[in-house]
Amino acid sequence: MKNNSMYKKIACALVLANTITVFGVTGCNSNEDPASTGATGTPEVTEAPFISTDELFGAGDKEYFVPFQNPETSYCSISEGWAVPVRSQGMGGCYCYSAVSSMQTEYMKEHGELPDLNPDDIIYRIYGVTETSEDGEPQYPDEKYYISSGLETDLGGDAFQVTGALCADPLNGYVIEETNIYGSYNTDFLDFDKITEEGIKDAVRENGGVCICVSYKKDCKYVNGYYTQNYQNNDVDPDHIALVVGWDDDFPADCFKTPASRNGAWLVQNSFGVFWGNCGYYWVSYDMPIPNIYSCSVTGEYSSAISFGRNVYTSVYSADLIEKVLSGKAVDSITLDEVLASDDVAAATVYDHKGTVGAVGFWTTVPGQSYTIEIRQGEFGKVLASASGTFEYTGYHTVEFEKPVSVNKFTVVVKTAGSAFFKGQATDDYNAFTVYQKIPGHYEAKSQPGRSFIQIGEDWIDVTDPELMNRLGLDKLPPELQEEVSMPGDPCITVLFK
Repeated sequence: MKNNSMYKKIACALVLANTITVFGVTGCNSNEDPASTGATGTPEVTEAPFISTDELFGAGDKEYFVPFQNPETSYCSISEGWAVPVRSQGMGGCYCYSAVSSMQTEYMKEHGELPDLNPDDIIYRIYGVTETSEDGEPQYPDEKYYISSGLETDLGGDAFQVTGALCADPLNGYVIEETNIYGSYNTDFLDFDKITEEGIKDAVRENGGVCICVSYKKDCKYVNGYYTQNYQNNDVDPDHIALVVGWDDDFPADCFKTPASRNGAWLVQNSFGVFWGNCGYYWVSYDMPIPNIYSCSVTGEYSSAISFGRNVYTSVYSADLIEKVLSGKAVDSITLDEVLASDDVAAATVYDHKGTVGAVGFWTTVPGQSYTIEIRQGEFGKVLASASGTFEYTGYHTVEFEKPVSVNKFTVVVKTAGSAFFKGQATDDYNAFTVYQKIPGHYEAKSQPGRSFIQIGEDWIDVTDPELMNRLGLDKLPPELQEEVSMPGDPCITVLFK
């Protein structure tokens, strides 16, 4: 894959927080037994979804242009009957509002009904405001992101945090099924994977809508009654996330403040209410660079789940990749092909729970990464079920077993080529962002001895072992690279029960 940098590709997923958490944007404890979870969310009051695109463009000059007239060159999920409410997010939370709209659109497409998911319920699972004990000590009872002051709903975030909040604690019966990170469009943002115009169209057709990063005020204007944007530096300073729900190849190139080089635009649903833009929607030119595109989906097929590593916070690389760096190879010169051909990173977690496992959820760190999943009896006993394969996109995936597996005490092993995501360690070196400011905070992660392991050679080493970093060879990395790594903590694995 050309000269794509492994470091940049894997790092992109992790630095999205620094890229998109500037979007003006009840804790769940991952140590809970899954039988006690399954939270009921706050009912959400929203406007009824639009059922026709004609309702959106009453101000549009019909003599100039009428959208969606040619089914051969246009498409809209609203016209297909998969519309979801236009919400009003307030100060922050666009990352969560757009993700929920993505989930709901896909669920409408697949099941014909709107799942009840309130974005604010998810935000409060991600963030909390630090409380103190009687002696003034800060308290971090749950695994989440804590801020020193302010409102959680003012903060930015990303798809990784949304996925972590919904992967193992059902909200009104729904958990995350998949989060696909498609890459960038029309830009060289972080040299990350590219998605073409046709690729975006296919993703919208398949999912009903995809989330995109935009600069929500730059180069926007009403032209002939249509609210439009063609901001050519959008890949440099995005500050918002919204949802593409359709396109029209015939949308006029001159219907933008900055005229486009060609006809064609994406119809984008925003989260600023129905009085913004064209009834909450607007048009983005095919010319505009988009630094990140992704989608989220949920399922109601599982009764409960366990994850000791919900939040993605660090990575572990395979021994052969580390050896390449120790031998003098520049990190930025390691290609995606080399990652895909690398040894596996094998992680495992032991669970003491009686139930019927229907699926396992986990992250791939790069596109096309091979994986193997095993459910083993007891602690690393005989294999009860296994699955293997690849996924086209980086992201979170659930792999359902052909036959559900009855378990008591059991181990889940996940192997992925080259690298794997872990939740990392608790740290005060964390900052949350609003539109206007950076707020110092604390990331809380809790790992316990005897629960999670990484395979080194033939041995399974506890992630809490103080010698783990040395055994992984990370102590030999150059000092500037050692600063980039930390103790991995629990692997990001979710067990879903029928």
